[in-house]
Amino acid sequence: MIRRRDLAKIAHMHKQLWHRKLFGKSPYPGQDDLLKTCFASPAGHPCQRFETLIHYFWDAHQHYLHNTSTLAYYPGAGSIYGARNDGIEGVSRLLPLWAAYRNSPLANPNLREAMDAQILRALVNGTDPDHSGYWGDIGHRSTLICEAGDIALAVWLIRDSLWQQLADTQRQRVLAWLKQVIGKQTTDNNWHLFVILVDKIVAALDVSHRFTSASRYRRIKTFYRGNGCFVDGEGGMVDLYNAWAFHYSLYWLDMIDPRFDPHFIHDSVRQFGAWYQYLFTDRGVVLFGRSLCYRMATPAPLLMAAELNPLGFPSGMALTALDSCWRYFILQGGVRLGRPAQGVFDDDLRWLDPYSGPASSFWSTRSLVVFYHQSLSLDWPLVQPAPLPAQERQVEMQISEAGLRLATDPDKGLSQVIFYDHCYTGNEIAPRQQSLREMLRQWVYGVACRPSNNLLRLGLREFDSRLDAYRR
Repeated sequence: MIRRRDLAKIAHMHKQLWHRKLFGKSPYPGQDDLLKTCFASPAGHPCQRFETLIHYFWDAHQHYLHNTSTLAYYPGAGSIYGARNDGIEGVSRLLPLWAAYRNSPLANPNLREAMDAQILRALVNGTDPDHSGYWGDIGHRSTLICEAGDIALAVWLIRDSLWQQLADTQRQRVLAWLKQVIGKQTTDNNWHLFVILVDKIVAALDVSHRFTSASRYRRIKTFYRGNGCFVDGEGGMVDLYNAWAFHYSLYWLDMIDPRFDPHFIHDSVRQFGAWYQYLFTDRGVVLFGRSLCYRMATPAPLLMAAELNPLGFPSGMALTALDSCWRYFILQGGVRLGRPAQGVFDDDLRWLDPYSGPASSFWSTRSLVVFYHQSLSLDWPLVQPAPLPAQERQVEMQISEAGLRLATDPDKGLSQVIFYDHCYTGNEIAPRQQSLREMLRQWVYGVACRPSNNLLRLGLREFDSRLDAYRR
């Protein structure tokens, strides 16, 4: 039975759905097979394939972009936060990629010019309360806290170029919008990092601002268990949020302020990479935990480790991990309709958490953001891909901080992880499909209502690079 207090929320969410239907576009046509063909060929340097991927994402972005430049309505299943939030993610989660690419010496000049115009329009319109494309005020626990992290990073990346082209009033408006994040309440997990990152970036851009989020950073460090492993909040698990949230954010904090906490940040990513590198094969990568639609971001820590310790982590190996990861999932249908698919291999709602929408999976591009940023100091086209450690060495190791044992079998091209310190009932573990009741509730409320199938949380102990657990 619908409660009276829910009626206003239902009306609000359905209004957003109608806006999406009115301004949404048909699926981005005819480019998926061309992308697969590009990545199927072993010829050529990975940089050439990444250039094709950037053009693919950019062309699709122009197809789906709303005329305000602050929303992009990608096709797919919505999130629990509503169509407008999903549309904001369609812009915010790509801004760091456009900013890193346009900075890169690898960038196509014509594409750089087009990206410059889009970045500026999004920042000016999205942070203007009087504009129809305004992203909105940021309250406690708002999803905009998360998106502001990406927006702030994009601003920092263009600080010496496009940022200077904005009028002083426009820059102050962008900073004022970002400052709303500082001090806001968040979930007690990796979300602290969004506030820390925004606070640090605002301090770097505004001489009058002082960083005030040190207590949040201390809280993040209480989640550290050693060997590069963070749990995602008290009672949380060590999963791949280590790759695309914890180490990714720490990397940027170190880039923004090299004096911030260099010993801890550098040491933790090196320790993480020492065992994490064995999860990657040329036939897949071991996946476990939640938010698996971010799967192509998994190589990011190897790029970071290679930058900090090129002797221990050759750049050629990190490049192979990046190239093989994107290739594997693209050839399996993991990029379609102009965005990373909403699942593992394709659009599969069993592996799409309710908080994820059509564009949430663009966090997958975080590995590319690091790659293009590193091109400022590393001539990637001269780096030759090198074998992955799991292809060359048979290893068995225990990572007690994560409660797992790791093994590789080069002859089979296989990596395996077993969580030995893990509750297991002995029953068969199967993902739950969306029920009829959930479908009806989703239709009534206008937001996602589907199960969250985290196999690690459900009790599955064994994961390997074949990823059979995630196949139909």
